[in-house]
Amino acid sequence: MAEAIRRETSRMSQSGGVLVVAHRRELIDQIRRTIASFGLQGVRVESIQKLNASQYELDFEPVLVIVDEAHHAVAKTYRALWKRWPQARFLGLTATPCRLSGEGLSGLFDTMLQSWDIQQFIDAGWLSDFEYLSARPDSLAMHRIGLLRKRGADGDYQVKEMATVMDVPESIEHLFRSYEAFAKGRKGIVYAIDRQHAQHIAAYYGDHGVKACVIDAKTPAKDRDLLVEAYREGKVDVIVNVDIFSEGFDCPEVEFIQLARPTLSLSKYLQQVGRGMRVSKGKACVMILDQVGLYQTLGLPTDSRDWQELFEGRQAGKAQAGMERPVVIRHAEDMKAATTLVNLEMVHIKRRGEKHEGPEVFMLGGKYGVMVDGNIRQDAAFEHVEWLGAPYFVMGTYPYPVYKSKVTVIDREGRDLKPGLYGHVRQTGDVFVGKDQRGTTTYWDAKGGRRYRQMPEFDRIRRFEVAKAGDEMYLRKMLKGWETPFSAGSVYLGDYFTILGNVLVYGNDLRQTYRIKGYQADYIYVESDDAPGYKYGEIGRRGDFVGRRNFLPEGMSNSPDLVRLGLKRL
Repeated sequence: MAEAIRRETSRMSQSGGVLVVAHRRELIDQIRRTIASFGLQGVRVESIQKLNASQYELDFEPVLVIVDEAHHAVAKTYRALWKRWPQARFLGLTATPCRLSGEGLSGLFDTMLQSWDIQQFIDAGWLSDFEYLSARPDSLAMHRIGLLRKRGADGDYQVKEMATVMDVPESIEHLFRSYEAFAKGRKGIVYAIDRQHAQHIAAYYGDHGVKACVIDAKTPAKDRDLLVEAYREGKVDVIVNVDIFSEGFDCPEVEFIQLARPTLSLSKYLQQVGRGMRVSKGKACVMILDQVGLYQTLGLPTDSRDWQELFEGRQAGKAQAGMERPVVIRHAEDMKAATTLVNLEMVHIKRRGEKHEGPEVFMLGGKYGVMVDGNIRQDAAFEHVEWLGAPYFVMGTYPYPVYKSKVTVIDREGRDLKPGLYGHVRQTGDVFVGKDQRGTTTYWDAKGGRRYRQMPEFDRIRRFEVAKAGDEMYLRKMLKGWETPFSAGSVYLGDYFTILGNVLVYGNDLRQTYRIKGYQADYIYVESDDAPGYKYGEIGRRGDFVGRRNFLPEGMSNSPDLVRLGLKRL
């Protein structure tokens, strides 16, 4: 804002000036201090309330009117500014160009200029990273919020009903226990429902040794200034407020934000958590304690949003009620849910520095799924998940009534390898041992994609991996699905090709693999899928293709003539 003013005043005539409009005294004082620090002249900073007072007259015609927190500009009091100074240009500044009502801002402002998104500012070090804990979707707090049915004049939850449901001793105790577990010793801001709720919270914190104060709309201006100064100086650790520090309040030392007030407003949510994202010396990150599960309906502060749609009013800045978002589980210990988190009905959503990269397990609707790089690969359908070592990722178990305890293996790309296993499954290297649908023990080789009747052993014939299960041998990797088991006696090595049971590999290249249909004199007849119609080709003594036929020749025998083919027994 200051830079925009500096550029404007440098080319402005003496008769003009810049008017900055804000709606809260903390913002006005803050803007005045900033402008003074830049040594800027010809600038007036006033409240919207003062400008609308009947007796107030501005002593100059503004050339530029800057509206701070411009998402409020659709109100009548702000619209009057456009009528009052029709020749002036208007610049609106806001981090949240959206309205709960869905009313757009494009009727007042012609163009929206977008900055970086929040994650880019964090990556560049201009904003603080954050750690985010939220109420579990199945927690008592979320159940209570789900009971809220009434709406206020602004379309948000009705304050009276919120207070009735949430301003109760057990909820306030829960707030403090969460603070004590995750943010004790840090400075922060608590957002309460109303004045009485704020007083109850501050009193409980104070009774437990925390220096807390309350600031709301009824706090006298002088007292408010003294309390904010005491907070900046470290004499107060926690400010419990009611819609006072939701916007613009600039105090980088805020180390935690505690959300104790449900809201349907995207703007209110982002403005509240934003108060903790200023960078400050010695502050590693800000802790966000979302006690009312706003993550479930509004997402993370860093989520991608279509601001143009919101600006134009094609989309409302409103929570998606009843929606549940994935909760990412990054390690086996997280699934066990540490006692502290379980007792507090909280769950980690994001830790400092973490991003959605690589394979991750998430929970949704009480079940587990798999995402890769933030994109869902396997829906949340597993009742249990067990971590596996590389190259695999997890083993997931479907609910018994649905799939009869069907078990599957997911790799690190999020692919379902479909082993077709049931019951209790154990892993030995690449082999998973379980039951088939008939209840018979089966051994599934994840690398080869094959199932065996007993534990296989693995070996090599030339360049080919083979599996031995009793007297039977298999190519370890399933090629085309028509390979049959073979014995050591049906393995032959030629100069130009290899025979493994009913399979002929030409030039030792698995891409040139053919099913043997029979033998005759100097020729082996194979079924070839590299020609239309599955024709039969002839491979001669030297391994050359000498022609194709679409019929089985007469006199074809079922066993090779070792002398005529010149094959060498393995």
